[in-house]
Amino acid sequence: MHIIVIGCGLAGLTVSIALAKDGHQVSILESAPAMLYIGAGIQITPNSSRILRKLKVDKYIEKYCVEPVDLRMQRWENGQILVETPLKEPANNQYGSPYWHIHRADLHRGLLAAATDLGCKLYLDSRAMSIDPANGSLITKNGTTFTADLIIGADGLHGMSREVVRGKSDPPTPTGQMVYRVTLPAKDLKHIPELEEIITVPRNNHWLGPNGTVLSYLLEGIDNTLINFVFTCDAEDWMPAGVNQRPGKMEDVRKRFGSWDPRISKMLEHVGGVLEWRLFTHEPLPGWVHPSGKLCLIGDSAHAMTPYLAQGAAMGIEDSAILAGLLQRYPSVDTLQETLQLYEKLRLERTITVASASNNSRFFTQLSDGPEQRERDEYLLAHPGIQSGHRNIRSQTEFLDWLFGYDAYKVLDELAPPSPRTPCEED
Repeated sequence: MHIIVIGCGLAGLTVSIALAKDGHQVSILESAPAMLYIGAGIQITPNSSRILRKLKVDKYIEKYCVEPVDLRMQRWENGQILVETPLKEPANNQYGSPYWHIHRADLHRGLLAAATDLGCKLYLDSRAMSIDPANGSLITKNGTTFTADLIIGADGLHGMSREVVRGKSDPPTPTGQMVYRVTLPAKDLKHIPELEEIITVPRNNHWLGPNGTVLSYLLEGIDNTLINFVFTCDAEDWMPAGVNQRPGKMEDVRKRFGSWDPRISKMLEHVGGVLEWRLFTHEPLPGWVHPSGKLCLIGDSAHAMTPYLAQGAAMGIEDSAILAGLLQRYPSVDTLQETLQLYEKLRLERTITVASASNNSRFFTQLSDGPEQRERDEYLLAHPGIQSGHRNIRSQTEFLDWLFGYDAYKVLDELAPPSPRTPCEED
């Protein structure tokens, strides 16, 4: 098939790679005039690293990946350790694929290199202005018409693909929260004794506080080790329409988090720049497939998620594996609508469940100081590690098995065995 992918983000590139490996002709339309590698750290959990390794993307990114030993949840004001949950050991030994921390830019570059090497065609400065699903065509802002057997909308929570599938305007909903993202060389903090563990031990450090959290972890940069901080808090004002991120002010970060763990304040003395992001989400869609059977959604276009479980990118990567795998097993244009409906059936409930769990995690980790917070902290202190029935889903055996143990390829194989390998798939 000839397939158009709208959007050159993480989900769009992953599905393009998977489709190209199966011999499809893939055109990627990107609205930006040039590729901009933005953002900060990102977490790639076993359910998604398994897919990237299967697609052989790991050879492009592995040198930039860090494997955290554990998740350490701490009290906001003094860093008291509440619970430690292992990450590296269960990821590799139980779930069979690593847990990675990587800079989003390095992941993005790696995915683009893999897609390019497989022959995917990238069209920059090609914002889709209108989509005609019935005819499998679209027109870009410069008047160019593209036609394909299938259009995949991977243009994010502010993209137009979602509106076309839904048949009406569907703007994202503000969560009422924002994040400040800070990335700096770990060596810049090397001379500060109280920060030694934070800048040397690969760990997911997570401070829990009233209406906010702080997260830190290490990244492997191109030239040196980096440390990534994410400050989540209630939003005090809103960006202009159409602006989702912008350079922030360090004085705002220091003002809002200056009373937290003294180690955080010490670190903030050495930071010069910060990115400010607003957090949005969508209400779940009843379906991801246009009635024409020639347009479907993946990633944030289908199910924009809050970041409180670090599963936004992972769900888009899972979508990509399932959609491409189904098209490999059922490659006929004549059955395309049925194939897309099966894709939706396999993905819709899982993404709704993850999105709900992410929202619940926000409120569990951001309790205001008081009786409920003290009871939560006492529970965490009394229930270390991973346990069955744990109230913290980041430590709950059943939830982690369901989330991290998900194998998209086993799901596909239970439906039907893959078709014979194409030349693009050969090692």
